[in-house]
Amino acid sequence: MGRYGNGASVEDIAQQAGCSEGSVENYTDRCFEAIESLHDLFVQRLTSAEKEVEKRWMDEHLGFKGKWREGWVMYDGTIVVLYKKPGLNGDAYYTRKGNYGLNTQVDWKYPLNLRIVDYSHGMTGSAHDTMAFEHTTAAKYPDWFFEGEEFAWADSAYAVNSRTIPVHKKPASDDPANALFDKAVAHLQHCMGALKGRFQCLRGLHVSINSKQDHHDACHWIIIAIILHNLIIDVEGSKSAAHFGQDHGHAEEYINRGQ
Repeated sequence: MGRYGNGASVEDIAQQAGCSEGSVENYTDRCFEAIESLHDLFVQRLTSAEKEVEKRWMDEHLGFKGKWREGWVMYDGTIVVLYKKPGLNGDAYYTRKGNYGLNTQVDWKYPLNLRIVDYSHGMTGSAHDTMAFEHTTAAKYPDWFFEGEEFAWADSAYAVNSRTIPVHKKPASDDPANALFDKAVAHLQHCMGALKGRFQCLRGLHVSINSKQDHHDACHWIIIAIILHNLIIDVEGSKSAAHFGQDHGHAEEYINRGQ
């Protein structure tokens, strides 16, 4: 999970571990199966008490009083880069940054521990964030995911509605008051850096996609990374995720998916 690109060689791992290449693949499959069985235990929506903790932080650190404090979750998308062009419908995986990848959307609570509470995956790199977002629980069942006047923060790629408040688009973003507001919201975006910094396989996934099953297997790596991300936060504490954000910051994310 900590290797990417050419460094994710099965032969290299087998040599370091002192076992056969087939064993590396078998052990990986069995471990993935065990980890995925814990999915619903570690990836779930927050309770009302947990949401209140997030809202209280907003009051104390950002000064978002009144209805603005009801925003307790953040939407964002990323491209999980593939190490080479897929053999099946390869052009569909082509991103606007000139690489090949999978579009992944995550919703996470902030800022205390960057725990992921909802996500969608499976869309190819050419899919827009708003299209991929339509497959999240928050988009399909907003009244189940949110309560009362609760909503989510998002970047300018998302549409405005009663449950989504994105930062301003130009020319509105040029207004000084709006720019100050957008800057405050931008400080909340750290989850993707922590996820890719900790599990660097998502920076250059070494999976050859030549069939529908291969596509499914590639998406499986994303699921496992998300489960382990939440599991480690529970085991090691809320500060364990922020440390890895430095390994994959805004500059690396811009290279992967663009402005």
